[in-house]
Amino acid sequence: MKSQRTIVIGDVHGCLEELEELLNQVQYASTKDRLIFAGDFINRGPCSLEVLEKIQSLRADAVMGNHELGFLKYLKDPSFVYDNFPLLKSQMGNRLLFWSHWLERLPLFIEEKEFIVVHAGLAPNQAPFETSADILTRIRTWDGQGTDLNNPEDPSWFELYHDPKLVLFGHWAKKGLVFRDNAIGLDTGCVYGKKLTAVVLPERSICQVPAKQIYEIPEE
Repeated sequence: MKSQRTIVIGDVHGCLEELEELLNQVQYASTKDRLIFAGDFINRGPCSLEVLEKIQSLRADAVMGNHELGFLKYLKDPSFVYDNFPLLKSQMGNRLLFWSHWLERLPLFIEEKEFIVVHAGLAPNQAPFETSADILTRIRTWDGQGTDLNNPEDPSWFELYHDPKLVLFGHWAKKGLVFRDNAIGLDTGCVYGKKLTAVVLPERSICQVPAKQIYEIPEE
């Protein structure tokens, strides 16, 4: 059956309870809805492995976030340790190879006729398939070259995006919910005690649930 709705969820960061509540609130039905995660579903929060298992069991689609990329890098180079990477690796146990292969197969973006899902955003005037993983998973602002992707002195990437195709993204908790004609930002800082957010297409309705607690203090 062709999907009637597409539900895109922002950065979960291991917040399993909030994810389950959000799925209930949007009345997700696997038989008729398409579910897509916009990256950064692991790390920082309390239940990274359980969130991975949930996504996999739902057979949802997902794009690579910088935290998934970072975890894969950590598996190859243990000196690249960040937050709960060691704990997650330990929890994976004898399924480590399964999960590393699963993560490696995540696409950097999902593009359909009506929309693009990418973790962080797009470089101006570049097609996603022409763009580096670093930009697709980390961009917030644009300096004209892609050297500094997070400079408050530079414009937001979506201010320079003029294509009518809708881009759905996460990665920018400090910015919070972004709702523009051609760009919707879904990272609303659940792991920092704020909200977990989904958008339902095609109507573009926003659904949010509050965090159960502050799991990590946000960086300034």
